[in-house]
Amino acid sequence: MSSQPQVIVHAPDGRGLREVSLAGQVVGWAWSLRDLRRVLRRAGVGPEVDLGNPGLVRWRADPGLWPDKAWVRRTGGCFMAVGLLVSAAVLSRVGLWDVMGALTFGGRVMGAVFLTGALLEVAAAAAVVDFWGKRRMRYSGPAVVLGVVVAAVTSLMLLVLQWEGGYRRGWLWLWAALATWCCWAGWALTRQKAWRGVPHPRRFALGVALSGLVGAASLAYSSMYSPYVAPPKVPFGATFGKPSPNAAHTSLYVPVRLTFRNDGPASIHVVGTLWSATLWPSAYTATGTDFGAWESELGNGWDSYRHERSTGASRVLAAGRISGPGDRLDPGDDFSRDVVVEVPAKGPADGRVEIYAIISFIRADRGKLANSYRDSAEYSWNTESDAHEHRLDPPGWLAEPGDEFFRYRARIYRSSAIMRITQAPDWAAMWWVIPKENGATPYMEVHIARDADSQERLSDAQQEPYGMKTLSTSVDQPVALLKKAAGPR
Repeated sequence: MSSQPQVIVHAPDGRGLREVSLAGQVVGWAWSLRDLRRVLRRAGVGPEVDLGNPGLVRWRADPGLWPDKAWVRRTGGCFMAVGLLVSAAVLSRVGLWDVMGALTFGGRVMGAVFLTGALLEVAAAAAVVDFWGKRRMRYSGPAVVLGVVVAAVTSLMLLVLQWEGGYRRGWLWLWAALATWCCWAGWALTRQKAWRGVPHPRRFALGVALSGLVGAASLAYSSMYSPYVAPPKVPFGATFGKPSPNAAHTSLYVPVRLTFRNDGPASIHVVGTLWSATLWPSAYTATGTDFGAWESELGNGWDSYRHERSTGASRVLAAGRISGPGDRLDPGDDFSRDVVVEVPAKGPADGRVEIYAIISFIRADRGKLANSYRDSAEYSWNTESDAHEHRLDPPGWLAEPGDEFFRYRARIYRSSAIMRITQAPDWAAMWWVIPKENGATPYMEVHIARDADSQERLSDAQQEPYGMKTLSTSVDQPVALLKKAAGPR
């Protein structure tokens, strides 16, 4: 080796890293004496070199000055990488759920975007190793900055969505922890000016901001706007057909057409259906009802017939369902059906036959019933006994004690994974009530609740995100008109 200094060890930089050059060429950087010997060994300098020989090694600062605190630096780097990997895990989980099972095409596209974000987070976590190390890669700092920006946007979005939804359990603690971590990460990267190396930092920042805005707009479009601008088209109604007498002319067979089909662009899931036929006995009164009764009937939204008065309790003639709970109607599917109601023809001709029908459904692009819904029937009577002993009373808000009922219920899932993990789990329930009075008309209640036992009912506004609709219709005919339509005896 010549008499001229061959090795130069420069003063430590702000992070405690000392540059090492050999014969005028930079050969590496060292954190400590041990690291210095490793750098020199890779550069071809033997381990026997005397670092204290000023003829061989020139020190630009005190040879004992090694300010790096390895455990502090490594702890900070590990903390940064762990935060990025946690964010990547969240993005990959959400992305996989939506790519495989989002209820709309836009939701699946957003799932692919989230998966891309997860890959960026993994790359940023890998860049932490270099940026918290000797920074051999030019863009490792900007890569980490980009990863932290993605994590910040994701965590804040999830935190705001869950907080605004009023759900204080679930993963709220994770979003809050990630948001706190992002604050620390931003502070740490600002201290180290990690954005250095970006050719055009302003353009880079603008690109990141625009990407975030595009992602937010795409999410809003796919999960909010699209489902609302395409309202469901579900023709639903009931019509009478031409009645026919039985052989003995003691009753009329009255055909009824129950129309229920999907003519809209989105599929629907049936929560429950019911139809009933009820006979309302009545008689003609010449004087007509008084003004109070007329006013009350109109005020309650009923049809009022002033010269027709009730002569007895109503009597249910038939009841059933149009389609099964949990059935799915895709666009073009038709669940319409024809039923025949037997109406007594003997006795007074006065009275009316009313056909009442009700359906309830949710939009398949906003929510999905769990597969267990169609098999979840629970009964208030003992189904294994011929006597059908009464076992359970219905809730007070639903019916009177002693009334019989059966219920379907199951978890209802939102359209996207983001909404599922930031909003409280909800349950859909459909109740059929059979009043204990013999001949009383059964009725149906449907709602979404916050617990499996359906004790907390959601308001209409809270049920709206699922696109739940409950439609009812009724049509009636006087018995005399049905007899006339059946023809002479």
